[in-house]
Amino acid sequence: MGSLLPERVTSLLDIGSGNLSPLYPFLHRADSIVCVDWNLRVEGEKPANIEVMEEDFLDLDFHGRRFQAIVCADVFEHILLEKENVFARRCVELLEPGGVLVLSTPHLGAYAWLDPYQVKPAVHRFLARFGLYQGPHNGSCDIRKGHKHYSADELVTQFAPLEPIDFRRWGRFYDPLSSWADAIHRKLGVAPWRSWIYRRLEEEYGTEPQEEAFNIAIKFCKKVL
Repeated sequence: MGSLLPERVTSLLDIGSGNLSPLYPFLHRADSIVCVDWNLRVEGEKPANIEVMEEDFLDLDFHGRRFQAIVCADVFEHILLEKENVFARRCVELLEPGGVLVLSTPHLGAYAWLDPYQVKPAVHRFLARFGLYQGPHNGSCDIRKGHKHYSADELVTQFAPLEPIDFRRWGRFYDPLSSWADAIHRKLGVAPWRSWIYRRLEEEYGTEPQEEAFNIAIKFCKKVL
């Protein structure tokens, strides 16, 4: 993600930033940063150039503000199906002409079917068919689409009229396997082959796969009219 962002901008919006810690990766990338998350916690002293908004991004009123850069890391796949277009339009509106949006999601590659985060929404979707699960969202994702993996073409279409100007793809077979190993370790306290999987994952991250990639990030630019 960081490699796709400009070295320095005046204003940055981080959608779904997660907890704000001293290790926040974009701290020195902008004069002014707005971090938005529906469950945002600040660890330690908040940096002076960061404003936090603990609320749903789609419910916020930015009062006409625009941003030179927007980061949206692993958030879009958690949005309700009916809200995807609204989310994309909001990003377009909040971006300054000439500004950049850096978006990352799971990628619809050869190993998407191994994603462990598809298990819970699949169970909830099954229960919903029998009226045993109410609502389309399980607190993590829309159960109808699960932890969706997107193709590059889908994302480019969703975020039009922004223009894609750069792509990053990473992870393959060992990416989802590492998530399975972590889940087993949390549950049982042990996970055979976990360290071996992580060594293979590091090697995997040293290459940039294309169609088989497990993750994708796209850098979009908003035209100056």
